[in-house]
Amino acid sequence: MPSLRQSLVAALSRRYPLYSGCAWIANSRTLRRLAGESDELVWSKVPGGEVLAPLDDYVWRSAFYVGELDRKITWICRRIVRPGDVVLDIGANIGMVTVWLSHLVGPGGVVHSFEPNPPLCDRLIATFKRNGTSNVKLHPFALGSTARELNLCIPHGNAGEASLVMHRDPSRSTTISVPVQRLSDVAVREGIRAIRFIKIDVELFEAEVLEGARELLERTRPESILFEMNATIKGAVSDEPAVKILREYDYDFFAVPRRRVWMRLERFDPETVSHLRGHDVLAIAKGRSFDAIARAVRAQA
Repeated sequence: MPSLRQSLVAALSRRYPLYSGCAWIANSRTLRRLAGESDELVWSKVPGGEVLAPLDDYVWRSAFYVGELDRKITWICRRIVRPGDVVLDIGANIGMVTVWLSHLVGPGGVVHSFEPNPPLCDRLIATFKRNGTSNVKLHPFALGSTARELNLCIPHGNAGEASLVMHRDPSRSTTISVPVQRLSDVAVREGIRAIRFIKIDVELFEAEVLEGARELLERTRPESILFEMNATIKGAVSDEPAVKILREYDYDFFAVPRRRVWMRLERFDPETVSHLRGHDVLAIAKGRSFDAIARAVRAQA
């Protein structure tokens, strides 16, 4: 249970009104000085329900002190996802996006939530029970280009930066072996025939996830895919591996710039752009849903 001091600070910091900067506010020196340091495990209210969030981690402090990690992502989900949809949260962490997607798709929809970190899977199970969630299927493994075992490096103080490709100082991180499966195989096994929305946040492993989803991209073509692009770009954005793969399957791309009070996405041509405003990209499949989704996210040409 949080202390009175922590609760009072959270009551103030949760009034933060802007789309960008939630995580920065929650982890600022000023807020941490006011609230005090703690590893308390607390239930934190977020859009769609509650998550179980210890207060000694970058992402988890954001859940308690602001109620969100990134309001831009919450906004995009709300604008695209509809009741009854099938959606995927790849890299679920403590479930802030999963819980929100579960609320948006409702009892007639399904959320497939992927998280390879065993302690976080335990917290996700507790979270789903707390929220009475029945429309989420938890997959306790990573996704990649091939089925195998890989080492997941988890930095202390920020489990959200756990990575299968970035390896850090062992004194400041924990490394565990986790199973990896292909998304195309999972989709066949689960009988997934249509996907409205996918969120991918896997710390530089996005292209590997998409490489293992080629049959799915060919057969099902998810209508929209939101992914991080944190790698340093040399040349045009078209050289980025995740973008290369999605272009093969006829997707257009929209940058998610930092915003304060008015959200809108910016369409861009990967061939002519070498720098993006922000690290998140929304890919929308060309076809019957393209115009509706583009309008929903107020896309700016």
